[in-house]
Amino acid sequence: MARIVIDVRSPAEYAERHLDGALNFDIRGATFGPMLDELPKDAEYVVYCAAGHRAGQARNRMRAAGFTDVTSYGILGAAAVTGLPVITA
Repeated sequence: MARIVIDVRSPAEYAERHLDGALNFDIRGATFGPMLDELPKDAEYVVYCAAGHRAGQARNRMRAAGFTDVTSYGILGAAAVTGLPVITA
């Protein structure tokens, strides 16, 4: 199964810069949990935010919800690991 990249920052932060092809699931938004419910639990996930704090929170929530392969990074770390370019507004 393919790697799924998720940006857990706000839509405004995502619009300013994000990894090419990343999904935007705002961890502080009311729809974060329901959006996760739509994803396969056995896929590989790379979760990122600006510096890594929110991504770590998202990773922990995802693991608690049964996701088996989740790593978290700041945006630059995620770019390095995935090889995806950073898209800016």
